[in-house]
Amino acid sequence: MTEMTKTQAKTRAMFSTKQMVMLALLSALAYVLMLIPIPFKFLGFLELEFSDVPAIVATLIYGPLAGVVVEFIKNFIKAITATTTGGVGELANFAIISGFIVPLGLLFRKLKNKYKTVISFSSAIVGFMIAGILVNYFVTVPLYATLFGGMDVVVGAAAATMPAIKDLATIVILGITPFNFVKGIVISVTGYFVYKAFHKVIE
Repeated sequence: MTEMTKTQAKTRAMFSTKQMVMLALLSALAYVLMLIPIPFKFLGFLELEFSDVPAIVATLIYGPLAGVVVEFIKNFIKAITATTTGGVGELANFAIISGFIVPLGLLFRKLKNKYKTVISFSSAIVGFMIAGILVNYFVTVPLYATLFGGMDVVVGAAAATMPAIKDLATIVILGITPFNFVKGIVISVTGYFVYKAFHKVIE
């Protein structure tokens, strides 16, 4: 059995043909949503958009691996076709949203009590914020600064929106983390209601 055949066999074992088709459709939808222009960017580079909702729906229906697959495909295609951040934004989106959908998928499937939705999404938002702090502080913002004129330029642009921002730490703590908290709530509510509306059709 060739290496390619082994890989295909493993993929089929994880997802049925119908599931792979649905994941492809959800990935395509996520990519299209990511391309919709947003007129406002918080701190000059943060966008409140809904391209992560298809990954949430995939996670709630098929599990966390499915959500990660949707996020990977969406961000990979965007990074090689239409990135405006040299791939930095796509890397950050994939890493941080993975920190959201993995605990969401694991808890949503494991918990059986009537509070499972609230617990699952609350835990996912916490994971989302922790992942956001680590990825943005150590990877994303430094890379963004390297590509776009240095840390002073990034800090200056962010300070124009929020004067309390003085350095990398305050960008992450005062700017990005509260934004991620709001985004986590918005995409959680949206993703859950989209799941409730369409999960029987998708399944």
